[in-house]
Amino acid sequence: MFATTEMSRLTVAAPVGKLEAVLRKCASLSCVHIEEYEHFQDGIGVGRALSSEGADKTSAMLTKVRAVTSAVQAINTEGPVAAKDAASMMESFGPKVDDALAYLETIRESESSISTLSDQLQVLERLAPLDLPLELMGGFDGLEVYVGETPRASKSKAVFSALGTEILLHSAPGVVAVACQPQHAAEVQICLAELGAKAVQIPSGEGSPAKKATAVRDEMATLENTIASSREALAAWVDRNARSLVALEEFLTREDAIYTAPTLVAVSDQAFALDGWVPTSQGDMVKAELGKIASHVAVDAYVDPHHGHGHDDHHDDAPSHAKELVMLSDYLLKTKQSVFQFFKAIDLDDSGKIDSYEFQQALKSSNIGDLPPWDIGPLVQALDLDGDGKINLPELDIALTMVRATPVQDEHHEEPAPPIEFDNGTATQPFELLVDLVGRPKYGTFEPSMLIMMTFPFMYGMILGDWGYGVVLLALSFWLGSKPFAVDPLAQKGMTVLRWMGVWCVIWGIIFAEGFGFVWDGSMYDTAGVLKDGYRWGPDIAILTSFYDWAHDVLVMPESLAVLLGLGDSGHPFVMMPFHRASAGHGLEQYVSLAVYLGVFHIFVGLIIGFKNVNKAHGLDAAFFEKGSWLMILIGGFMICRNFIMGYNDLFELQPLWNFLLIGGILCLIVGLAIYEGFGWAGGILMGPIETFGLLANTLSYLRIMAVGVAGVKIAEVSIIMGWENILVGLENGGASGYLTAALCFVIFMFVQVFALALGILSPTIHAARLHFVEWMGKFYDGSGRAFAPLGGRSLHVEGQS
Repeated sequence: MFATTEMSRLTVAAPVGKLEAVLRKCASLSCVHIEEYEHFQDGIGVGRALSSEGADKTSAMLTKVRAVTSAVQAINTEGPVAAKDAASMMESFGPKVDDALAYLETIRESESSISTLSDQLQVLERLAPLDLPLELMGGFDGLEVYVGETPRASKSKAVFSALGTEILLHSAPGVVAVACQPQHAAEVQICLAELGAKAVQIPSGEGSPAKKATAVRDEMATLENTIASSREALAAWVDRNARSLVALEEFLTREDAIYTAPTLVAVSDQAFALDGWVPTSQGDMVKAELGKIASHVAVDAYVDPHHGHGHDDHHDDAPSHAKELVMLSDYLLKTKQSVFQFFKAIDLDDSGKIDSYEFQQALKSSNIGDLPPWDIGPLVQALDLDGDGKINLPELDIALTMVRATPVQDEHHEEPAPPIEFDNGTATQPFELLVDLVGRPKYGTFEPSMLIMMTFPFMYGMILGDWGYGVVLLALSFWLGSKPFAVDPLAQKGMTVLRWMGVWCVIWGIIFAEGFGFVWDGSMYDTAGVLKDGYRWGPDIAILTSFYDWAHDVLVMPESLAVLLGLGDSGHPFVMMPFHRASAGHGLEQYVSLAVYLGVFHIFVGLIIGFKNVNKAHGLDAAFFEKGSWLMILIGGFMICRNFIMGYNDLFELQPLWNFLLIGGILCLIVGLAIYEGFGWAGGILMGPIETFGLLANTLSYLRIMAVGVAGVKIAEVSIIMGWENILVGLENGGASGYLTAALCFVIFMFVQVFALALGILSPTIHAARLHFVEWMGKFYDGSGRAFAPLGGRSLHVEGQS
């Protein structure tokens, strides 16, 4: 519930010839995350992508399919395709993909031609006023022609008057053309510069620019018709083939992952070693399935080395290597021998197999050790994978590959932590989206999706707090959920989060008696018959009036609790519903207090979680000084401020318990910073008191709930003051002017309501997210985890793959 899926380390070794079979089995299981091999040594490295006709076809087809899917919006609304049908599409669906690519190519070429023609048309339209044939503007042998754009074309005759008959000048509004012999070219260019003319590139062709422009427009219209028809054909193609396209892309992506997966594993001349992770709950199944193919399969429960746990959790087949094998591996590296060369040298009878005697002599001649028969026997038996009592070349290579693929454990090397797979129920899964925004949690730490499910919509609703807008959000979520894209699991999660936000907005809106900016409790006037301040009241609906009259009398906080929390006193009880949050004296003060109480409680929970995380990772003493100190500061500081605001004590008056917690917490924080956080004593003494103000800022940050909430109320109130009230006045006055006023005010009312709704969706979401990601999760969360990514991915559109 509050933890991620437990992971176990998977180690697989087998002859190289079985690499593809092992990888295909891993992909079919859909629960094997392969760890990339990075510990390069002589004689062992990463493998190469599988090269075969099938791999080439897969790569080529995947490139085509992705080119289509990137250009169209293909959605599978008909359910998954059988795996055998998806495989058969490799051949049958190819021509259809080519048809789609042809449509796309036609569209792209037409758009490119239109872009070129558009530039050409602009030039022709600028030249048209000259009414000169294009071939004349291109120049001749012995005659140069200059055409330029200028806003001062009307002054061209005066500028070129000095050249007289040496030139031919033709001008029109905005453009001039000048023909001259080469010897006058420099003078013409000077005159054009004086006019501020910009040269015009003359397009190729003959005839009038105006007629040429007409022909270009006709050609562009033809191309636009071609684009429209191609898009219609492409849309029809997508409607017919969307399911097959999406399923084929998923199938090909999985196949491509299999073909390229050898680049993730350690490979020698004869064997390979695969290092990965599997969910612990599926470890036995994975071991059984891979054991049918591979020579060596081990699944070992992960134990965090920082937790100081024992090794009881390890399986009996935990990877361990005899020191003689480690020494033999080092010997081969030192002498630069391959496993094949060493094997041939010690195979004395050239039988292709090594018995116990030959292996004993090999270890002795290599200065590794002179083992007695009772020691060499078990060693040979451990290497003998086929059970014939002897060692063959692949068996020896597998053993040495496993030795070399195992990272060297030293103080400078840290084993990779397991990848993170969420483990939540159906109700909580949608809120994993929010957790992913700040990264997956570090393995073994608290996973907050369920708490976010409880608190994020709650805070959002407390800020927006309008049942009318909440109903709109619910309607929006259901409408979006009816769209084709909603079949995507990610979209479904987003719609669920939006739905919960709407539900809590309705709940808080009922508590606040707010709907579309109106207050609906029906109590328009106070006891003196004066209209109350602070709200614009909605229509008097009998059922709502009766409900809120009942709530006003019944839903009152007990006096003792109200006094304790500072939300009321004996003369002014705290009415929990209707709760007028934006009206001073009617709930605004309590709204402020509730925001602060919520912030203190939220941060308190975050520090408790942080205490638990640090205790698990580093022990109770570290947890106390790193997180316990903050708990003491939070409790002590909050109670001192509460007592001061409620008038119980002066701010600096001695309060033994709370002063002890505050000052003791600061001292413990200094120790925590100095020793456990690595600041040193100077840094701890300096930073400890300063950091305390950060906690105060975090707590006061929850006042944004009140500030943004009241601001939203006032924005919605603008629509009522400027719109709704004037609508009623206009309708009451009647006549043309009255109805016109009502119509205009209705537009204003709707515009401000839509603006308030849009702002209400965006702003409370941002602020609620900030309170979780910064103020709360900053107290315990480490988002350095990496997502669990099984080989081949998880199947959504192809059934039978996993």
